[in-house]
Amino acid sequence: MDTQKPKQKRLRKKQKELALQWIAEGLSTTEINERGSKEKPPFTIDRRRVDYYRRTRALQLKTILAIDENNALSSGLALKENRVALLQKLAALLSNDVLNGFLWTEDTKGVGAGDNAEIIDYDVFNSAEIIQLRGLLEDIAKEVGGRAAIQKFTGDDEKPLIVEVRYVETPKPD
Repeated sequence: MDTQKPKQKRLRKKQKELALQWIAEGLSTTEINERGSKEKPPFTIDRRRVDYYRRTRALQLKTILAIDENNALSSGLALKENRVALLQKLAALLSNDVLNGFLWTEDTKGVGAGDNAEIIDYDVFNSAEIIQLRGLLEDIAKEVGGRAAIQKFTGDDEKPLIVEVRYVETPKPD
């Protein structure tokens, strides 16, 4: 009677890279196997191999995590130029609305009650959209360094900051 476990198939290069990435993310063996079963071709990995990779590839796993973190910090909205481009698109949309007919909006209200009730149409200044546009323009200026933040240094209780300078005599060398 054979009591040994069947030998696990050798992982392909891409499968091994995926498994190492998932191990680096801190997934359990079960979670890795769930993800692996959805790959083409599907694969599984046993707990002994996961433990082995955690022990022997610790430095490599840290490198994988550092690369992922670096990619997150160097792409998409993490880049100033991408944030500014998005803010500019939003500002263009809002300014187009405001400048082409939405500076004033129509509103309606009812005055009175019963037979004396009247419906009145009136125009309202579109302050909400103006406030949002100004906020976008402020954000763009901050992103490109167009507005320096004013820094005020104060002491306790918002009183002026007191700086004390002490001079210490140093002994002369013999």
